[in-house]
Amino acid sequence: MLRSNPRLGLAFVLLGDYVAIAAATAGALTMVDLRLQPGAALPVALLHIFVAADAGLYSQMRYVAGSQLLSKTLSVWARVAVVVAAVVFFALESVPRVGVLWFAAFYYCGFGSVRFLTQWLRRFVRQRGRNLRYLLVAGTGMEAMRAAETFSGDPGHGLRLVGFLGEPHGFTLPQPILGRFVDLESIVRDRVIDEVVVAAPSSSVAETSALVETCNLLGLRTHLVGGFLPGDWRNVDARKVGDEVVLSLTPFPHDALALLAKRALDIAVSAFALLGLLPLLLLIAIAVKLTSPGPVFFVQWRIGLNGRRFRFPKFRSMVADAESRLSEVLAQNEMDGPVFKMKRDPRVTRLGGILRRYSLDELPQLWCVLKGDMSLVGPRPLMSHEIDGHASWQRRRLSMRPGLTCLWQVSGRNAVDFDRWMRLDLDYIDGWSLGLDFRILVRTVPAVLSGRGAS
Repeated sequence: MLRSNPRLGLAFVLLGDYVAIAAATAGALTMVDLRLQPGAALPVALLHIFVAADAGLYSQMRYVAGSQLLSKTLSVWARVAVVVAAVVFFALESVPRVGVLWFAAFYYCGFGSVRFLTQWLRRFVRQRGRNLRYLLVAGTGMEAMRAAETFSGDPGHGLRLVGFLGEPHGFTLPQPILGRFVDLESIVRDRVIDEVVVAAPSSSVAETSALVETCNLLGLRTHLVGGFLPGDWRNVDARKVGDEVVLSLTPFPHDALALLAKRALDIAVSAFALLGLLPLLLLIAIAVKLTSPGPVFFVQWRIGLNGRRFRFPKFRSMVADAESRLSEVLAQNEMDGPVFKMKRDPRVTRLGGILRRYSLDELPQLWCVLKGDMSLVGPRPLMSHEIDGHASWQRRRLSMRPGLTCLWQVSGRNAVDFDRWMRLDLDYIDGWSLGLDFRILVRTVPAVLSGRGAS
């Protein structure tokens, strides 16, 4: 039945989602001693279906990995729970506020269970030769071999490889070469083909375009893989904008839910730290004012996310006219590249040396984190002339919000040369996760206390 009516699976998923929503709504109302009114779950179910469809949970899920499914599920759960909470808090005064928490808990358990159970059932069915789709790979080189293994190597995908298209390359292929690109139309007349994977980077743009157009005319789902996209992109998304098909290439983290969690952590930690450290901040401010003439804070313009300028405050650790005296010490710069660093800078005050050694002069930047100009963890923000000195490959460090601490901060700070510093920032961007942020924050504490690499 699944083979002849693939929409039956979608109907089961929709029914399962509705049951999960109804059960969550009923459970939450029961916990707060209210009865479920007929149709009370329907608006929430409609909201859920709209959000889930927008997240792609009712689209092709054949190739979605467990981690991707979890990310999509959490995203939908969070968006629906926030809307339900807003409605209850501002429009439904008769529903106790604790009911929202019960709903969120029941909704997460029910919705997540439905999603992973249906995904498991689909894989179970496909692994036993049902709900199959037949795959043709356009290409005969190593890229085509890898694509065939990626798509058809997992029985849970339910893809059966029927052959390849293209000229022989001397490779031993797992299925025969059925013809050239121009033979696709005649091939589909003789056998069942559901999907085509184009994995022929050595083919000309004209050949690939003609093949894709033929797939379109024949109504075949088509996947483009291989080396037709230069570079290593973190995320690649395809969508329609108006009448145009747009391929969006993203070289930085693009997980909306994880980035939202990162921002929430920034707000919570910076607000708590500003309040908790207020006595220390006042003591440092008084000490700066009493030990040297000039303002308490030193404020510069720094470059943040994608080139945005923001005001960057520090407790003043140098004499008041330090910037105008830069030319006196410029020749003693100990850092290569466009950044100036000097261990025994004569412009640094006695108190300033202590503040710098333990990064206490950086504490006012918690305000930048709270405002959103910075993050707790991210590439350190530089000045305009330092950014102008970047090589092209170094500019990508601006694709994430700058941070109070970073890999450079916990790897020796000024003991690390400029080129290595930039590469550490890019390593952070390429490998970013909430776990990595947590590990850097943990490593920052001993790095700051030791004062290693500070100046």
